Amino acid sequence: MAFLTIPNGRKWKVKLTQHAGGVWFQNGWSEFASSHGVAVGHLLVFKYEGNSQFHVLIFDATATEIDYTLDDELQVHRIEDDESDDSSVEIIKHFYRGEGSGSAHPKKDGGVAKNLVIANAFTSENPLFTVIMRPSYVNGKDRASLPQDIINYLPRDGFTKDYTKASILPVKLQIVDRLWPVKLYIYERRGGSSCVVSAGWTAFVRENSLQVGDVCVFELIMRDGVLFNVHIFKCQD
Repeated sequence: MAFLTIPNGRKWKVKLTQHAGGVWFQNGWSEFASSHGVAVGHLLVFKYEGNSQFHVLIFDATATEIDYTLDDELQVHRIEDDESDDSSVEIIKHFYRGEGSGSAHPKKDGGVAKNLVIANAFTSENPLFTVIMRPSYVNGKDRASLPQDIINYLPRDGFTKDYTKASILPVKLQIVDRLWPVKLYIYERRGGSSCVVSAGWTAFVRENSLQVGDVCVFELIMRDGVLFNVHIFKCQD
């Protein structure tokens, strides 16, 4: 059995089978694909976390990452042990390796996957969190979603509450010697926590000319509060 986790934290259970010299996702794959509208021309990037755990990013035919809907209730989708399920996909055998991560071999996708592979090669002794710029992060509201794993590294004090029932923490984004003050909003739901950076994000995007497909690596540094060193990897296409 294997588990596929998408960025909103939802986890799907699928069966791994060996056939014709390859390894395939089989039972449960059809449900996963249809639930996310996966079609011909879409690109999926699998980051292998070990122990049959995969983190999955999904890009549509325009090389734009899809909008993952946050479920009200985090759950593991179980499958019936039906050997007749022939909806399957072969796992690509060769991976580009970053520090402690792997991304599936990128195909022609507007350069997004290639850019992600380059960003994943960045290493540091500090915690790192990767975010791909989506249209809503660049042209939408003054906010962007960050990986929820960030929450595990944040201090427990310094948070305030607001009317949205979010926990708010002022932080700074740094590039070289310049700082941008922003706020982290942590929302607790039955389906798991979510982390959003806002209140200053638009200025950061504009002044660093961020575009859809660019990859930002947030390096967490605990110094005079919470500071993220941001490393930007520009999409070349």
